[in-house]
Amino acid sequence: MTAFEPVLPDAACPAVLGDHIRAGNDAYLNLPRPRGDARAILGAKLAASHWRQRVLAKLLNTAEAQSAAGSLEVDRLVDNLIALNLYLDQSQRKRLEALLPDRSSTLGRVLAHQGLRLPDAPEHHQLAGPDVDLKIEVNRSSAWPFAKWQTMPAFAEYQFEGELVRYRGLTLQPGDVLLANVNLDGNSVYTSLSEPKGYCPHAAVFAILEAGGKRFPAVVETYEKGLRAVPLNVFLNARYVAYAEVYRHQALRPEHGAQVGAAAHDAIAQARGYNFYTCDPDPEYVSCTSLAQVVYQRLGLPRIASVSSIGHPGIQENLRRLGYHEFDPFFAPVDFLLNPDFRCVGWVDNNQFPRLLARELVEVGFRRLFERGQLDTRRMPLAHHINHWGIRHMRRRTPLGRIISKVMGFNHLSLPRGPDPMLAIITPVEADLGRAVRRLVPLVDRYLDGRETFVLDNMLADPEVQAAIDTTVNLRWL
Repeated sequence: MTAFEPVLPDAACPAVLGDHIRAGNDAYLNLPRPRGDARAILGAKLAASHWRQRVLAKLLNTAEAQSAAGSLEVDRLVDNLIALNLYLDQSQRKRLEALLPDRSSTLGRVLAHQGLRLPDAPEHHQLAGPDVDLKIEVNRSSAWPFAKWQTMPAFAEYQFEGELVRYRGLTLQPGDVLLANVNLDGNSVYTSLSEPKGYCPHAAVFAILEAGGKRFPAVVETYEKGLRAVPLNVFLNARYVAYAEVYRHQALRPEHGAQVGAAAHDAIAQARGYNFYTCDPDPEYVSCTSLAQVVYQRLGLPRIASVSSIGHPGIQENLRRLGYHEFDPFFAPVDFLLNPDFRCVGWVDNNQFPRLLARELVEVGFRRLFERGQLDTRRMPLAHHINHWGIRHMRRRTPLGRIISKVMGFNHLSLPRGPDPMLAIITPVEADLGRAVRRLVPLVDRYLDGRETFVLDNMLADPEVQAAIDTTVNLRWL
């Protein structure tokens, strides 16, 4: 059983807390992942995220008490916060600012590791990365393709170390896979139905794209209309992602960076749309996981083995009712984690544990419905029927379909590859599950209040929690 259950030390001295942080970080990074127990590793991920929150609270409380007594060890506090590698929310940053009067060498250094620039600490600006955000939403179209945002020099302002990039406590190498819990409530519709247990709903690839003599660190990812490059700082900010881990293929080296960038450029140019068939080798239609296959195979690496499948008979029957039949193999983000060719090299934790946990609870409820219920297309929400009608017209390129394409931004080529009934239901289900997540957050907050440690299995065994899941995750068509 893979477990992460560190107990905070009673002693609050900074040296003890620092040793505890470093030991906890090492324990989490060294968890046995390849061919491991995916469900247990997910539990460890959540336990570690909760642990970081508790450690941060203790660090700040201890520092404030020491500051009042005139005994604050400023440098040790800074080192401990950087080692913990947890994003501080606005109120926590205000508390820290009151503790660190030397803004340049202390506060500016901490914020730089969080991807935030302090205007009066320019010596840390490259480490902090760009001080610019773009209106790019998770899985939705935007007005910011790479051809446009590459014209903004700010997106090349990072701390490069040869072919590597230091950012958010990570040293990123081109070709790294990011396994992400993006900030789109309900985004686990697809990945919750496979086994082994899903680890996160999204995977993407880090690359350094070159244009105009500059190098632009980017995350290449699928979205509703195909493939795109998102500035690294935009993808990893607290608005876009709640949590992400970085997995590195052991055959890749920093010197492969230019090849990864060229392969990513080519993949974006070639891709036409998203693909619900995760093991389809066609590079014109890609899923979030098959993207890595496309990039790696352009570099001459062997195909990544898929270990996931959709095996539950009830889930298979309900997916057949939506026209989906590709059950085994199924290439899911967890397959990178379980693959011995990859190792975890770090994480970005944006300090959103209650929302992260509420999403897991909703995923449990949704999968349970899909296992036990019987899908009835006649009872599906009106949005599904409207979507299905519009998709059929776009596929057929009817005169009405061309009008719908202009309004929606899709055409017969950019529509995802997969069964139309399944495509039509995704957005309405995401909306329903998103509402369920938001309704469960207060329950999660109450459950976590005062807990020093967190164990996912213990929470799921709580009758009140299970009753709340069943009441909240309730789809009339299942």
